[in-house]
Amino acid sequence: MKIDNSIIDLYIKGEPSSMYSNHWVYSAIIPEQYCFTEPDVNRILKVETYRDQITNMCHDFTFRNNDLVHKIFDNTSTIVQNANILFTVGLPEMYDAMVREHNGRTYIIIDLINFSNYLNKDNSFSDITNNFLTHELIHVLINEKYPKEDFDYIEYLDYTSFHEGFAHLLSYKDNIMQYQLDDTYKERFINAKDTLIAALNETDPMLRQRYTNEANSGKYWNKFAAISSMLYLMKHREDLKSIYEKGWRGFTQDVINS
Repeated sequence: MKIDNSIIDLYIKGEPSSMYSNHWVYSAIIPEQYCFTEPDVNRILKVETYRDQITNMCHDFTFRNNDLVHKIFDNTSTIVQNANILFTVGLPEMYDAMVREHNGRTYIIIDLINFSNYLNKDNSFSDITNNFLTHELIHVLINEKYPKEDFDYIEYLDYTSFHEGFAHLLSYKDNIMQYQLDDTYKERFINAKDTLIAALNETDPMLRQRYTNEANSGKYWNKFAAISSMLYLMKHREDLKSIYEKGWRGFTQDVINS
C-alpha cells in the first residue's frame, strides 16, 4: 500500500493546523461542504504510535476472511498493493475511515484521532485495525469493478447498499461462513429492511436527503442500507460470488424481497 503522511507529519511536528487545513480531504468528505475541526494537540504521541502500528500492518496485510475475499474479488493482491492510504486528523468525530476519490485516484482516509476513539482496554488494536482496513479495502475492490457514476436517488441506495453490505459482512467477524445467527439478527434485519423500504418509497426531497444521509451513518445497527444488506448477504453466504458478479443494479429489491 502507498501511504500519504503529508498531513499527519505536520500534526505530529506540532505545526499550526493552517499548514494543512486547506488539504483537499476536508472538502471531499461531504459533497459541497468543508469539514475541518481543530485536532487535539494532546493526542500527538498516541497518534504517532497508531500511525506507525497501522503502517506496519499495511506492509504485511491479510484480510479478515482472507480466503473468502480472494474467492469473491479478482486481482485482489495487485489492487491492495497499489491502494492509497491517507492518514489525517481534523475530520468531524463520526468520520474515522472512509474511501474517497481525488484526481482519478481512490484513497482510504483514516482520521487517527477518531479511529483511536474505538480503542479501549476491551479492544485489540490489531483486531480493530484489521476490521477497519478490511472494510475500506473491500470498498476499493468493489470500486475497481463497479466505479461510481452519477446516480439518481434509487441508484444511490442500490449502490450504497451493495457496497456497504459486502464491506460490513466481510469485516464483521472472522470465519464469517461459520458464524451462527441468533434471533437478534432477525429483528435487526426486519427493522433495517423496513427503513430501506420506506426510503425506496419516499418521494419528498427533504426526506430523501435524510435517508441518503442515514443510509450508512450514525450508530452501527441504525445504518439501514448497510445493515439490511449485510444481513441479507449473511443469509446467502453460499452465493456471495454470484451476487457480486450480478452487480449493484436492483440490489435493494433483492434485499427487500428476501
